[in-house]
Amino acid sequence: MRYDLHIHSCLSPCADREMTPATIAGLCALNGADVIAIADHNSARNLPAAEKCCKAYGVQLLPALEANTAEEIHLLCYLPTVEAALALGDALYESLPEFDWDPAIWGPQWVMNEDDEIIDQPKKLLTTAAGLTLEETSRLCRELGGVPVPAHIDRDSYSLLSVLGLWPEEPEFSLAELADPDRAAALTAAGLVPPSLPFLTGSDAHCLEALRTEFPLLAPDCPLRALLKK
Repeated sequence: MRYDLHIHSCLSPCADREMTPATIAGLCALNGADVIAIADHNSARNLPAAEKCCKAYGVQLLPALEANTAEEIHLLCYLPTVEAALALGDALYESLPEFDWDPAIWGPQWVMNEDDEIIDQPKKLLTTAAGLTLEETSRLCRELGGVPVPAHIDRDSYSLLSVLGLWPEEPEFSLAELADPDRAAALTAAGLVPPSLPFLTGSDAHCLEALRTEFPLLAPDCPLRALLKK
């Protein structure tokens, strides 16, 4: 099963406007993906359109979002259904602060339908830190039947290790994402992650050029496979 489980659509203000649900689904299918996750910042509102587009193109969608927790740690949250992802996104959005921001500087936030038509634009800036902590977000994700996964833990910003400086005892994680899978051995040898922790890697694509044309294979024992079966 060839995957890319970390892609941003035009709902994320930091993503290009060309990253529409239909375009992402179509290009990933053309490039040979079997399963993808569109994981926008603190929101899942483009997933209903993405689900329809993925079905039309023959690609499986794993519902997801990328939470920015109160600590400013990026946490990928994978859910069993689009409805569960929307519920988590609503909770995160409710906890976001309200302030004036300029879309011309930060970028637009487009909610789209399956025909790539803009149907809404959230008022709050989605890339800000939510009011929910890492522990609270992880717990809510699990209560909704999902799997929380610390994002790009090998990066110098917005990652669990860069913010906390160590791997926490709580909450526990069954999986982590690496921006560069070649760093897994070094992180494990340094004692920065549990010795048996499995990894996945995502493109974290914010533009069409960053979408993968070659895909890693999802491990047979990956904890996310239980969500795909649903």
